[in-house]
Amino acid sequence: MQQITGRQFNPYSAGRKMYGVGRDFPTIGMVDKSGYRMRDAQARARKNALLRRLNALKQGKIMQPDVLRRLG
Repeated sequence: MQQITGRQFNPYSAGRKMYGVGRDFPTIGMVDKSGYRMRDAQARARKNALLRRLNALKQGKIMQPDVLRRLG
């Protein structure tokens, strides 16, 4: 576990946080939504792969590609 000392960022702390030099807000201006779309698409793909794997295991199809495929 890493020690948190001084004014480092602690996501679990309460109160006002500092994001860089003299800024107490995380962004300035418009936010690019493409990062959110990519993150959500990856999460959806992982969830679907896990569900396919679980369904194949529940049906006893242990040699199906969905079960044998390595997940990340």
